[in-house]
Amino acid sequence: MSPEPTSGHDRLWYRRPAASFLEALPLGNGRLGALFLGGSDRSDAGETVHLNADTLWSGGPGPHDRADAAEHLTELRAAVLADRDHARAEALATRMQGPFTEAYQPLATLRLELGDGPADGYARSLDLDEAVHRVSYRSGGAEILRESWVSAPADVLVTRITSSVPGRIDLDARFSTPHPDAHTGGPGPDRLILYGRAPAHVAFGEQDPVRHHPGEGMGFAAGLRVLARGGRVERTTGAVTVRGADEVILLVAAETGYRGYTEPPAGPDNGPVEQVERRLDAAAARPYGQLLAEHLADHRRLFRATTLRLGDDRTNELPTDERLAAVRAGGGDPALTALQFAYGRYLLIASSRPETQPATLQGIWNTETAPPWNSNWTTNINLQMNYWHAETTGLAPCHEPLFDLIADLARTGARTAAAYYGTGGWTVHHNVDLWRSASPVSGSPSWANWPMAAAWLCAHLWEHHLFAGDLFAGDSDFLAGRAYPLMRGAARFLLDFLTEDRDGHLVTCPSTSPEHHFRLPDGTLAAVSASATMDHWLTAELFANTASAARLLGVDADLAEELDAARGRLRPPPTGEDGRLLEWWEDLPEEDPGHRHLSHLYGLFPGSAIDPLTDPAGAESARLALARRLDHGGGSTGWSLAWVAALAARLGDADLAHRSVRGLLTDYSAPNLFGLHPPDLFQIDGNFGATAAVAEMLLQSHNGVLRLLPALPGAWPTGHVRGLRARGGLTVDLRWDDGRLTEATVRGTRPQTLDLLLPADTPEPRVTDPTNRIATTTLTPAPAGLRLTTRLDRQGSYRISTPR
Repeated sequence: MSPEPTSGHDRLWYRRPAASFLEALPLGNGRLGALFLGGSDRSDAGETVHLNADTLWSGGPGPHDRADAAEHLTELRAAVLADRDHARAEALATRMQGPFTEAYQPLATLRLELGDGPADGYARSLDLDEAVHRVSYRSGGAEILRESWVSAPADVLVTRITSSVPGRIDLDARFSTPHPDAHTGGPGPDRLILYGRAPAHVAFGEQDPVRHHPGEGMGFAAGLRVLARGGRVERTTGAVTVRGADEVILLVAAETGYRGYTEPPAGPDNGPVEQVERRLDAAAARPYGQLLAEHLADHRRLFRATTLRLGDDRTNELPTDERLAAVRAGGGDPALTALQFAYGRYLLIASSRPETQPATLQGIWNTETAPPWNSNWTTNINLQMNYWHAETTGLAPCHEPLFDLIADLARTGARTAAAYYGTGGWTVHHNVDLWRSASPVSGSPSWANWPMAAAWLCAHLWEHHLFAGDLFAGDSDFLAGRAYPLMRGAARFLLDFLTEDRDGHLVTCPSTSPEHHFRLPDGTLAAVSASATMDHWLTAELFANTASAARLLGVDADLAEELDAARGRLRPPPTGEDGRLLEWWEDLPEEDPGHRHLSHLYGLFPGSAIDPLTDPAGAESARLALARRLDHGGGSTGWSLAWVAALAARLGDADLAHRSVRGLLTDYSAPNLFGLHPPDLFQIDGNFGATAAVAEMLLQSHNGVLRLLPALPGAWPTGHVRGLRARGGLTVDLRWDDGRLTEATVRGTRPQTLDLLLPADTPEPRVTDPTNRIATTTLTPAPAGLRLTTRLDRQGSYRISTPR
């Protein structure tokens, strides 16, 4: 009965109930989110479960675009390019802004008032391999166990409560919600339906931001069905009560009035209540064991695609919060890093599934009607970081909601491109909500007037294509039917948006380096200039990828040539007198040399234009730029430090990568391992970025080279990983001992030549093909390691082993 880990590796567990959001444990299926505090008896008010539905947002469809915005573009460009009057450009940029985005909303809270007396032997856990939350304790001579999980196949939350002593289960179950004018009802004594409306509007940044208007706002419903064995079930005012049961199963379903981003949302009586009742009936008609078996199979299909083991698994015997405290006190626990890696994968599975919305800033878990940053999709780093590990750690299906969002934004973003810049194609700025707003929001131009999100989002489409294989490996439908049209539209926007500077280079203008300012001679701050370094990396990358896609597909030859020509005319990124890569088009004094955003280093990661193998000088300039950030306090949020770790991995700096990953645990993790933005705001991108960074430390595959253990730190002397994914449709397993690679297995889906980079201290390896025959290889010493080339001629596993 106990949830304490014995043989399990990937499990969080604790000896006391959660006291707050940052101690609670999350479940989800991408659509329905649940956060459990794990209370046990009357003394701690029983169990509390915060519920979310992925489409419950404030507001409704547009319009979002400002009709006269493009009228200011010519004057703004003259201020920057001709007059170098950045203050005037800043003022003009504020006239090219629209309304702020709407906010992701909480749904409801389910409270279980339990009849148990004082509890002892308490433990609660979250088994990542099962996606099951458990609470166990002893009370009055009975062993009580609660098991909960959110089923993707059945789309319900399931909780089963059992007791070792028959007739001992008493509880009252009731809903509450932060939304006013909600109602409860339901047909029959064993059901409870909560229904109401979300806010009509959330005015970000205002003193009283949440606005409710009668008859407006998205409708929602949450439903509870109680199934008891033994005892009796009754309805009282606003609650379902159970007395004297042997076993209780609770089923919870949720629905909203979302009907698509172009349609006004429906009210609660216009579908949500009926759909909730139908879903509960369907689940109640199924045996518990069947529901659980389907849930486990569905979850494990994704979760078990990749596993990582580091260090001594005996540390798993300690509660997670105690392990975290030990690491903060200076102890070593590589297995906790492996748990952190697994947790990032688990959270994406729980918050992003095909046909759901993408993971927000808080994934799918939010309890506030005016959450931090509206819990939206911030597209100048945070949304993209949410999906950095989707391909590398075997979670490509979880990437699908992002692709759907991009397709929608191409439609709304086409209107934004025309309204604000008079261009073709499509663009997106830094904030997006459920209604697919693509325009610059009201606020500082340093974050609002950044029109480069479409280019960055399109990188995810191209990466998915690369990881799937190539045009002849089965993803031609994705490339031709989904990715390429979106990439072509984003590239068309930039072709139209680019303008000439004094030297005849093509530059972006207006241009900002996300959320950062430079200082003007009078000491004031500005953000608007031309051709910030990040813009160069994004534009050059999109043009190159789109031209490559066109040629692979045999289409748009003239466009491919136009893209190549424009890419050759882009203003190159500058370096400072000290050799570091600069952030803006000129050596402008930074507002904050330790700023959290590392935008000018995009070309190193997640991009691949800067490669230490082929461009050591460029890598050195990037290293110096990163060092300057860190010397001045950079990496000061969870997501920022995760980016530092990934950048360090690309540079081959294993020590910095490890310090950064460890720092995420010591400085930017809550007791439930949620990533933090200081001081205590949950941001899930830190979790996802940490997983992506660890994957980059163990395997890299950009620019056609498969790099094994490129940034393995001394703190992880022994370990193994199974199921990492690489570009070219490859799956890779790695094992190492005493800091040295001992075995690698590469599985492919098509014949191809493998170009591998092995760690510098690797003894001469032996390579065998799927028939266990010695494969033909070429070995070449390289500055960063040992270069090995071999041919994969058939599907199956190729094994690379080294003498021990």
